[in-house]
Amino acid sequence: MSAASELKARLERLGPVRVVTPPQLSSDEQLVLLLRRTGPLDQPISVLKRLRSVKVGLRAAHLVLNKLASDGWAICTVSRYEDMGALARDLATMNVQVRRRVAAAEAVPDLAEARGRHGLSQREFADLLGVDVRTLQNWEQGRNRPDPAALSLMRVFDHAPEAFEEAISEPIVP
Repeated sequence: MSAASELKARLERLGPVRVVTPPQLSSDEQLVLLLRRTGPLDQPISVLKRLRSVKVGLRAAHLVLNKLASDGWAICTVSRYEDMGALARDLATMNVQVRRRVAAAEAVPDLAEARGRHGLSQREFADLLGVDVRTLQNWEQGRNRPDPAALSLMRVFDHAPEAFEEAISEPIVP
């Protein structure tokens, strides 16, 4: 018998045990956050408590804390109805930066303008993105909409072309 089930059995002998699980948020109610450690994680319990206060489950908050400690970053979901400014201020005092993922609907850039800023033809931009030039033309003219993954890729290219180039290519060694 596992320790958890043994504990549950002992508690049941004392009286009824109420299992409390927070209700699952629908995807419309969720906000994806990227948490990045900006210094030493010297207040882990405070970080955990603050995450719990915005309805992050105990197990999820524990996983976030472990990932922050080991990798320096973690992703979690919270209710979009929480005060993100207050959460960011509180966690900043604990050396944790909060960033929200930009939703695909909010991230639709003017593709022709972005392409022009970088001096690329439609053919060059389509080749960089790995799509057919007709697909890019349809996106630019509003006939079709890029999927969220393609939008994210275009945002990366627009904001950090060097990182984009590094990620999608490799040098040829003579």
